[in-house]
Amino acid sequence: MRAVLRWTAIGAGLVLVVAAGVGWAAYRKFSGNIRTDRAAEQVLSRYAAERPRSLVPGARNILVMGADGTTGGGADSAVLLHLSADRQRAAAIGVPRELRVSVPDCAPRPAGTRREAPVGGGVGAGAGPGAGADETFGAAFRGGGAACTIRAFERLSGIRVDHHLVVDMDGFQRISAAVGGPPADRSAALLRALAAEARGGPRTLAHPKKLYGFLDSATSSITADPGLSSLPALYELAGNLRELPQDGLVVRSVPVGGRGAVREPDAGRLFTAVREDRPVQGAAEILKHPEGPLRCAEKEEQEDQEDQQELGESAGRGGGGSRGDGTAGAGTPRCASEAPQS
Repeated sequence: MRAVLRWTAIGAGLVLVVAAGVGWAAYRKFSGNIRTDRAAEQVLSRYAAERPRSLVPGARNILVMGADGTTGGGADSAVLLHLSADRQRAAAIGVPRELRVSVPDCAPRPAGTRREAPVGGGVGAGAGPGAGADETFGAAFRGGGAACTIRAFERLSGIRVDHHLVVDMDGFQRISAAVGGPPADRSAALLRALAAEARGGPRTLAHPKKLYGFLDSATSSITADPGLSSLPALYELAGNLRELPQDGLVVRSVPVGGRGAVREPDAGRLFTAVREDRPVQGAAEILKHPEGPLRCAEKEEQEDQEDQQELGESAGRGGGGSRGDGTAGAGTPRCASEAPQS
């Protein structure tokens, strides 16, 4: 979940820069680096009647998208960051780019772009006005940017997206270099280092020069909706993450089955837990156990990939299955026996 890594990095740096008290010139520079996405807000306002309602006052859902310049402007990754109303819990829900979704009407497509060929019968197909073709989730960004991606996710999950962030992949590479992290594909190792930094571990970002370069790269990589496109707003969000209890951050992925379709009933239970602001069962409690649960998360991701392959091979034989239910108190997580006990 590289988008989670990006946000953890940015959050750690913002907390440190405010604590250190940067100069006004640096503050203005970093603020000016952040781009405001007003176009998405305008598009979404046209579909206000179709969007899901927020069920729990005070809970926040932020869709973080990683723009991958190497695939024609598609979304490299997307993560829904859910903050509970009492700010004692957070869940990062990864949305695989290969997930098949029904992309609804949204912004006009830029010149020279086209929809991927539909495969039929996808998630949410025909649901609601303006239902579009069945595509990969990553293609929604290429077709209509953040607004189209938000619309596709809301239709898939029934979860209201309150804010969004887009972080470009080139910026992530610079962020990784600024904290002395591993290459971008070593996501678990980088997340471990950044989580330790945010919790007062190795002081990689405590050096003024490194901190300045880190924040310059981080803020230059961000495009956000008007509610998040300022240093105070990002700092507040970073503070919410930093002040979570030690076991407060849980990482999950949307369960995916054969041919990229969501795996039910697991996905439905996961989405319901987020909508109703209930605890989400996750394999990785990153801030509490920076080693064991990360290995568990890596193992779970590998098992999910193996499941997808097996489901695809057995589609003609009626095979399939599911593991876990996505919500706390309703089943045992796959790696529960491996997680360190507090």
